[in-house]
Order: sequence, then structure tokens, then C-alpha cells
Amino acid sequence: WLKNTIHNRMILPAVAARAALATITLAAVQLGYPLESVAEVGYVPSSNIEQIPRLRSCEPNTNCVSSGYLEPPNRYMSPLKTRSDKETAYSRAVRDLSTRNNKVEGIAKDSYLHIEVPGTAPGSIDDVELIFADEGIVNVRCEARVTLPPPPFCIKKNCINGNMDQRTRVEEISRVLGLPAADSERMKDTAKWTPIFFNSDRVPDMLEYDDYQ
Repeated sequence: WLKNTIHNRMILPAVAARAALATITLAAVQLGYPLESVAEVGYVPSSNIEQIPRLRSCEPNTNCVSSGYLEPPNRYMSPLKTRSDKETAYSRAVRDLSTRNNKVEGIAKDSYLHIEVPGTAPGSIDDVELIFADEGIVNVRCEARVTLPPPPFCIKKNCINGNMDQRTRVEEISRVLGLPAADSERMKDTAKWTPIFFNSDRVPDMLEYDDYQ
């Protein structure tokens, strides 16, 4: 009896969730909006427990970057910055991205977008995710579905040796949407050539790099 009860409690919510998702998807198709979908990548939806949606941190040994403040340098990327309120910026992003060939999924209640773009490995996909937050910030995440080994070093000025292809995906999306990096002005003033030769995952000490000039 106990085993069947646990089984039913696990299965019934999943069935109800799939039915609800199917209804939302059908409505989105009929209205011509991007498909509503909970992409099983970095997206953590808002709920009674977590009232603010978020993007998960990148896992070690993956081709992934995110704007999570706890990410090490080889996986950290600046969030983007909007020039209008959250709702307007989200609507414009839906409009602009829907005109491209990439698959776009959105969840309006969380101001969340998921964009599938071609990956580095032939025929592979990278998942780019955006959450339009308050105070003009757009949190970002990009992860490759096919993980490739990182290069041993980087030789491009101002580069960070770590998931450069995924950084490029986010930069391309930001250009399409006209959303600059939130720290672009600071980086312009203090930019340095920062190769991370051994692709370390250690979170750096909370010191300003300017202290080492």
C-alpha cells in the first residue's frame, strides 16, 4: 500500500504538469508566440518556495558560462543591461529573437527566454538562457550540449581562456537585442589581458584585480 501511494504521489503531479504544459503550448502556437516550455537546462522557475526565478550555476567540466556571481573566472560572464523596464525589454526580445532562425521558447511570467543556437561540435546545440530581472539586469547562461576540451591557453587580447564559444553565443544575442554588458563601462576602463592558462575552477579571492597593478 505504501509503495503504491508513493508511486501515485510521484506520477500524478507529473501527469498534471504535462497536461498543463500541452495546453499552454497549444495556446502559444495559436497566438503565434514562442512556445512556452520549461527547458531542462539552467532555468529554475518561480514557485511558492523560490519566488524569484533564477538560472543554475554551471557544472564543473562543462562548456558553460553564466552571470552567477559565484562562478569562477573561466565560467563567469557579465549580466546584460536593459534601457527600459523589464516588461518592455522582454517583449522586445521576444519580438527580435522570433524573427531569427533559432528556436525560441519563453515563459512570460518569469520573463524567461531559452534560445537554441548551433554549437561548436558539428550538428550540436548550445542553450542560451535569459531572465529579465528587476533594476534593468538580464541574467544570462549558455551551455553546450556537447562538451569539448578547452584550449590550453588563449592568445586573443582581453580574452579569458574558458568557454570562449559560449561567451560568443551570448555576445551575439546581446548584439541582436541591443543589450550591453552590465559591467561594460568598468571593463572599458580597467580591461586587461587575462589568460587563465590552466582553466582553474577555483573561486577567486574577493579582491579587485586593480590591486595588482
